[in-house]
Amino acid sequence: MKKLLYYFAVIILIIQFACTNKKHQSMDYPTIKKQIVKDTFFNIEILDPYRNIENLSDTTTIKWFESQDSLANITLHKIEGRATFLNNLKKNENERPPVFSKLKEAYNGYIFYVKRMPNENIGELYFRNKFSADEQLLFNPKEFDKKSKITYKINYIQPSWDGAKIAVGLSYDDKEHAKIIVINVTDKSIYDGFASKSFPNAYGGIEWLADNSGFMYSKLPDSNKGNTESVIYKIGSAASNVKPIFSKANNSEVPFENNDIPVLYYTNPNSEIVLGANVKGSSRYRNTYYTYIKDIEKKPKWKLYYSKEEKIRNFKISSDYFYYRTGKNASNFKICKTPLTKPNFENPIVLVEEDSLAVISDFAITSKGIFYVKTKNGVEAKLYQLNEKEQKSNEIKLPKSAGYINISSKGAKFEDLWAITEGWINKKVRLKFNYKNNTFEPQNLISKPRESTLNDIIVEEIEISSHDGTMVPLSIVYKKGIQRNKNNRLLINAYGAYKWTNAPFMYNYLEHWIKNGGIYATAHVRGGGEKGNKWHKAGFKTTKPNTWKDLIACTEYFVTNNYTTSDKIVAWGASAGGICIGRAITERPDLYAAAIIRVGGLNPMRMEFGPNGSFNTKEFGTVKDSVECKALYEMDPYLNIKDNVKYPAVYLTAGLNDVRLKAWQPGKFAARMQEASSSNKPILFSVDKKGGHGFESTKDKQNTELANIISFALWQTGHPDYQIKE
Repeated sequence: MKKLLYYFAVIILIIQFACTNKKHQSMDYPTIKKQIVKDTFFNIEILDPYRNIENLSDTTTIKWFESQDSLANITLHKIEGRATFLNNLKKNENERPPVFSKLKEAYNGYIFYVKRMPNENIGELYFRNKFSADEQLLFNPKEFDKKSKITYKINYIQPSWDGAKIAVGLSYDDKEHAKIIVINVTDKSIYDGFASKSFPNAYGGIEWLADNSGFMYSKLPDSNKGNTESVIYKIGSAASNVKPIFSKANNSEVPFENNDIPVLYYTNPNSEIVLGANVKGSSRYRNTYYTYIKDIEKKPKWKLYYSKEEKIRNFKISSDYFYYRTGKNASNFKICKTPLTKPNFENPIVLVEEDSLAVISDFAITSKGIFYVKTKNGVEAKLYQLNEKEQKSNEIKLPKSAGYINISSKGAKFEDLWAITEGWINKKVRLKFNYKNNTFEPQNLISKPRESTLNDIIVEEIEISSHDGTMVPLSIVYKKGIQRNKNNRLLINAYGAYKWTNAPFMYNYLEHWIKNGGIYATAHVRGGGEKGNKWHKAGFKTTKPNTWKDLIACTEYFVTNNYTTSDKIVAWGASAGGICIGRAITERPDLYAAAIIRVGGLNPMRMEFGPNGSFNTKEFGTVKDSVECKALYEMDPYLNIKDNVKYPAVYLTAGLNDVRLKAWQPGKFAARMQEASSSNKPILFSVDKKGGHGFESTKDKQNTELANIISFALWQTGHPDYQIKE
């Protein structure tokens, strides 16, 4: 009788298992043999089961990456609605106006910019001799170096001071490093030679010499064993013929360490001095040195201008003064100035005092005075003009309220002032200040910039109590008329690192998620810059748990207040935001239906052994320190995955050309999650063989990724039009 009952129970379990498989369709994931490595840190043993995935030179590992990508593609293509969604993206893209980017204005008023037509993947360089003039095609990267069969794209431009020449950074295959060519604006010819090994969008770009005969830039080493150098490149020279002027090898007077990045600043061609920053890690604060411009082409000697303890975030230079925004004794920043050649940072002239309720997020100087931006909670920005004589500030009203404002000028000798504004449901708009009527007026390259396709939208800016009682800003965007009930889908985004502010921005994810009836939210978690330096430090190294616990608290708010239920919630993030998203789902897997992580950092205990390792230790910590090592283990999503846990569905992406976060970071997480999860929910991993961190990806790649992400999220939250078809 007992045997009969036993066999009957087994049969029931088999039937139940079969039914479960029919419902959830467990994936047949590609496998890779484990090579468990045991690390011991301060008498604590840590097992790393997939260390072998870090070897991106191993053919077995690469084949595994390719198999993962193939499985992800096959699965995503089975989602009903995805193909239609992607086709509509392409159709809408082709009906939109051209996309303009990288706009720069030379001192003489010449305008340069990159324009990409709707049906093109790659933009071309254009020129106007004044803003209202007709445009002229200056350079088409598709026509450059056809013999190499490489399709280049423009990733950086910088005109010379006189506007007669322009330096153009060229990259390919989503790589961020570039070769820099120089174009003669008058006859559109390309000068002989080029500068190589530049990382212009990350390491200071280029700074033209005062006589426009060449420029200074940070040159990456020719091998992994070398150090980056700041060099002078003279127009017409070979890439190898550069002169190091600020580097570990040539300047013993500067305490360079291995992997420090030297970056130069020469923001005024009439300035007597050049500033050079000794960039250590991810910190925004740097030891900064100076030398005289008259000595720059000799063998310049560098002296300390200010130390990182001054907490100077950004600065502007006039002929007499050094203006700067500082977090020293001012978590929300203040604006100061000091004499340029005889600075006194202990007793500077304070121009704008700290505001306890808002962060001074940007400033600019013009011949008409100083302008600055204050931003509350990272989402409410206002612009002010300082009357320095009266020590009084006046708010300048913009045509529309803005969540984000960035201001720029050509310097203290020019009156020109521009503002770029943006919001959750407002596209980027460029404005120029009219001093006559004290207002900003649109100054866009096309008469009708792209309008938002969203109507009747409600934006809520609130603060919620986190796990420790700290009030965390939370932005909520949704279509008017949505009722709070269990049928709503929620896409919640978070980042929380490097003091980066998750400012209002109309993401494509937001636009299309709301169009499909969803609620979109951004949790402004600690570790970001929404509330100044203190907010950053509250999600930094040993305080990093606040980052993902803030996200969890924000997510719980939606469930508690009947916006939605956990089976309709998707968390998404990217890059260093992978730590936040990854630890939220490993700590509270019951709270999310799915998670989406683009090119994410998911194994921080191993970050310092990858690219930018020494930089990442400044933000997250090092395994060489007992306290920081423990914190790294706690924040590591990969190492915190546990067997037989019902984890949410996960969609991960990576680029094999990513030089910021290597593809093995999400790769290891994918392998471990596929092995450990008992929920039968899909763990998909897309790998772009030619992709990088995503900054230089083409329009087609961007559209495909957007279709994948939105389709996956809608599938996992039960949208009837986005289910798997067999």
